[in-house]
Amino acid sequence: MKHVLIRTLAGSSLLLLSLTANAQTTSEQLRSPFYSQDQYQLTHSMFDKVTADLYQAQTDAGPLEGSSRFVGANNQIRQLKQSWDKGQYLSRQMETTISAIQTVLTDNRLMPRDRDALSADLSQLLDFRTEYY
Repeated sequence: MKHVLIRTLAGSSLLLLSLTANAQTTSEQLRSPFYSQDQYQLTHSMFDKVTADLYQAQTDAGPLEGSSRFVGANNQIRQLKQSWDKGQYLSRQMETTISAIQTVLTDNRLMPRDRDALSADLSQLLDFRTEYY
């Protein structure tokens, strides 16, 4: 009887200890087991900047000027960001995103500052592709 009580207490203690340790794991640690928190934040900053630059270029171009190009590029960035959050590195998705940004850049009606910002974003995406894809 004494051995059963000791084993039960020991097992309960181990269970409680493991639950406590698991509760101390932050959601950020659970979110990205494939890269560091710094990499996660830097990459999200890049995605957010591309999205903001696409929005600014679309606003400057007007509501109907190449809107499908902007929508397509924004969708690609969103999907790439979601894949990154899941730790999925899909080369084809990266290539499609780069192609969508290049399609926006071929529009001759972009303001020079928008073209420069998107060109810089494209350069960052190309560097990102080299490092992760």
